[in-house]
Amino acid sequence: MAIFLRKLKKIPQRILVARTDRIGDFVLTLPVLEVLRNAGLAPSVLCRELVIPLLENNPFVDQVITVDGADSDPLAEILSAGFDGLLVLVNDPTIRRLLPHLKDIPVRIGPLSKPAVFFSYTHPVLQKRSRSLMNEAEYNLELLEIFGLKPVAPPRPRLYFQEAEMGALRKAHTDIFRVGPGAPRIVFHQGMGGSALNWGEQHYQDLLQGLLDAGYRIVLTGDGAEEAKRNRRLRLEMQSGFSDQLFDLTNGLSLRQFSVLIHLCDLFIGPSTGPTHLANAAGTRIISFYPPIQVQSARRWEPYQSSSHIYTPDVPCGQKYRCIREKCPHFYCMDNIKPGDVLKTIQDLLPVQKR
Repeated sequence: MAIFLRKLKKIPQRILVARTDRIGDFVLTLPVLEVLRNAGLAPSVLCRELVIPLLENNPFVDQVITVDGADSDPLAEILSAGFDGLLVLVNDPTIRRLLPHLKDIPVRIGPLSKPAVFFSYTHPVLQKRSRSLMNEAEYNLELLEIFGLKPVAPPRPRLYFQEAEMGALRKAHTDIFRVGPGAPRIVFHQGMGGSALNWGEQHYQDLLQGLLDAGYRIVLTGDGAEEAKRNRRLRLEMQSGFSDQLFDLTNGLSLRQFSVLIHLCDLFIGPSTGPTHLANAAGTRIISFYPPIQVQSARRWEPYQSSSHIYTPDVPCGQKYRCIREKCPHFYCMDNIKPGDVLKTIQDLLPVQKR
């Protein structure tokens, strides 16, 4: 439960919402913008340039200011915009550098997660996110209680696509989106940045082989050299004869195109990573793998209000922040999740049509 150390005397109308970290974290901010707009307020966003494509066509945002654009001067933009409220969701290093210069904004709300920010907020909030008792989106929404906003049915994160961009992706990849009866399309994304434990690479390999044998169409995705290597190893281990079922778009899509691809497919498979949250915001069903560690857990980080099947190892884990690896008798617990069980779940969810 959040503890608000001061009450608002007057609710600000033009609010800058700051979330300047990674893709998944930012996706879990989107419900905040929708709730504020539906309450008649005017939210703008302070974010990284990377996530701007996720705000295209979003009807709940007034203005977007980036902290890291090549030509951006975020401080000047913020101060010239006339915001009467600042809502900081997480005190990451970027926002901590800016906070001392934002005292002209009369109402500044944020969590007291770092001692250095105590004098930066006019309305500090005590919030213990590391206890991981709620979803990250719920921790974000909890901060809106200072405005008297506590939605009974909070919205899930949503991305907004236009028919033209969906048509363009279908046209560019007609082999994947050919018309007619066929197998469900699955986005298969095994890579991640390392913020949580991942499922073992051999298990991804076994699941992929099982999906291809069952007749599914699979799109491998990823970004960067390491994920390209992982997907190359997957392809090299595959039996021959799947050229009309297996497609590799690693490093071949912009973030926006990647989101559209997920939206147009039937299922997303991936670990606890930003793209898994993109899949939820794109409205696609999800299979995902989460560790039992407290601050990495599905309770804190699973896609918010998603149509998902989350797999977590059924082992006792007393770790709060990180895996202690070989010191733990259950290491490597993620391998307890069996590919055969995951494959059966997928076949129950999305049966392959018989031709």
